Amino acid sequence: MSESRDLFSRLVNWFTSSGADKAPISRPSNQLDGFSKLMNKISG
Repeated sequence: MSESRDLFSRLVNWFTSSGADKAPISRPSNQLDGFSKLMNKISG
């Protein structure tokens, strides 16, 4: 089981390191989509 988990961890780390961080998008609160509103409520 640990060998499979190691492979998964390496794959996730590879995907994480291969992407570039993008600047956050800021919108006025009245223009947020439903998903963004929900996530903002959850994250508090």
